[in-house]
Amino acid sequence: MTKENTVLHHLKLLWLFLRISVQNDAAYRVDFLANVFVTLAHFGAELVGLWTIFSNTRSLGGWNAMEVLALLGVFRAMSGIIGLFISPNMRLIMEEIREGTLDFAILKPINTQFFTSFRRIVVWRLADVVLGGVFITVACTQLSAAVSAAQLILFLVMLVAGVVIIYAFWLVLATCAFWFTRINNIEMVFWNVFEAGRYPVDIYRPVIQRVLTYLIPLAFITTYPAATLVGKIEPGNVAVALAAATGALVLASAFWKYGLRSYSGASA
Repeated sequence: MTKENTVLHHLKLLWLFLRISVQNDAAYRVDFLANVFVTLAHFGAELVGLWTIFSNTRSLGGWNAMEVLALLGVFRAMSGIIGLFISPNMRLIMEEIREGTLDFAILKPINTQFFTSFRRIVVWRLADVVLGGVFITVACTQLSAAVSAAQLILFLVMLVAGVVIIYAFWLVLATCAFWFTRINNIEMVFWNVFEAGRYPVDIYRPVIQRVLTYLIPLAFITTYPAATLVGKIEPGNVAVALAAATGALVLASAFWKYGLRSYSGASA
């Protein structure tokens, strides 16, 4: 199979996964609508929180209200992307490893990492992505004099890099289930740390900024994409983000393959 045919084949599979997920969610419409309502409630609460902060100050770590709104949009979109396909599939992997049923995924005639990473799509989480886009669009409209086409392109690049980094983190977390039966507490720690991403890392002390940038790459996931959009990032940070995303994906994929070699499931 040529490279072009392989890409087309994987895109068709993604479309199939999406259709199946939509059908599954359509069977529980009330639950779907309830989840969307909760997302809208979070949307309103975040606006109230932002209004409260900037009713008492004009700047937060050097970021004005519209710049923080853009950051909040990135945070909301990233949260939606994680819930859309990353966390549901990684939880499913961990569950199948514990139960010894990952065999059914491994034996399929397709790349195991691709299949296990995208087979489940939680459609209602698109609401988070859309609302994040609304935040970003409103912020860009208000900052139209300062946002250029080049910044928008770099923003999209940084956004993709952030998604790759967060995917790599979750893949490593799921792979750890090959050796540790219970790692749910690590996931809870992640979500608690991720909440800090709704604010610019500039508000923290220098040592915390370095931790949230290089040890826990939260800055690459939320602050740096938003900073690119509003013109607050150094050009070198874009290259660092791309290198970090590439390195994280390569290492996570290698760790996943190593974990598969250690797996003994129902067929063992």
